[in-house]
Amino acid sequence: MVVGVVFALVLVIGRQGGVVASQSISVSPQMSTAAPVAAPIAFPQATNVAMAVEPMAAAGGTVAAMESPLPNFVPRNLKVFEGHWQGMDGRLMTEELARKLNYPRGVQGVLLGEVTLNAAFSGLLGGDVVVRIDDTPVTNMENFQAATRNVANRSEARISVIRKDNRPGTPVLRKLTVVLRAAEGGLGFAQLEGAPMILPGDPRPHGYRGACTDCHPVGQGFELSPDPDLISLPPSAITRDAVTRGVSPHEVRGPC
Repeated sequence: MVVGVVFALVLVIGRQGGVVASQSISVSPQMSTAAPVAAPIAFPQATNVAMAVEPMAAAGGTVAAMESPLPNFVPRNLKVFEGHWQGMDGRLMTEELARKLNYPRGVQGVLLGEVTLNAAFSGLLGGDVVVRIDDTPVTNMENFQAATRNVANRSEARISVIRKDNRPGTPVLRKLTVVLRAAEGGLGFAQLEGAPMILPGDPRPHGYRGACTDCHPVGQGFELSPDPDLISLPPSAITRDAVTRGVSPHEVRGPC
C-alpha cells in the first residue's frame, strides 16, 4: 500500500514538472521575438532661418536671452565729417563740393553750411569758406579744431574766409576777415562729428568716396526717427507773405 502511495506521488510531481517545463518552453519563443520598433519620427530639414529660442538660465541664476539685436558697428578711426563752433556748422571743402557749388578747383578750407549765434553776429554767411583763424591756416577739419583751441580762452578772434559771388557765370571770390566775439566765457573750441549712421545693405547715397566704413557707422539706433522737430530735415521757407498773414510754419515758440 505504501508503495502505491509513493508511486502516485511521483506521477503527480512528474505531471506538474511537465506543465512548468511546457510553460517555460512556451514563453521562451516570445522572449526571443524582437520587440516591436516605433516608427521613425520625421524631422523637417534644417533651414537658414532664426528660430525662437526659450531663454536659458545663466550660471548666476538669472535668465539670459539666447538672441539679441546685433550691435552697431562703429569703426575706431572714422573720418571727420563736420564741425561746430560758435554758431558755425562747417564741413571740409572737397573737389566734389566745389564742383557741385560752382567753386574754383583747389579751394581748401571749411565750408560753412549754416551760420547762427555769434558767427551770424560777426557777419559770416552760409557758403563762406574758413581759411584762417587768427594766424593759423585752416585746410582741413583737424587743423580747424586745432586753430580754435588756440583762441579757446579768448573773447575774440579774426576769421578769414573766402566768399563766392553768386552771380551767374564764372565764380568771383573775395577774401574777407571778420571778428568773432564771445559775450562771456571765451570762444571755446570746435566740436567734431562723423558722418550719419547708415543701415546695412542701403544703397550708396552719394558718389564713391572710398569704403563706407571709413566715414559711417553701420547699424541703427543713433538717430531719433522720425525727427520730432525738423532738426535734421530742411525747414520750410518763411515767405514775406506768410509773415504778413501771420502764418507760422510750426507751433508758436515766441517771436521769430
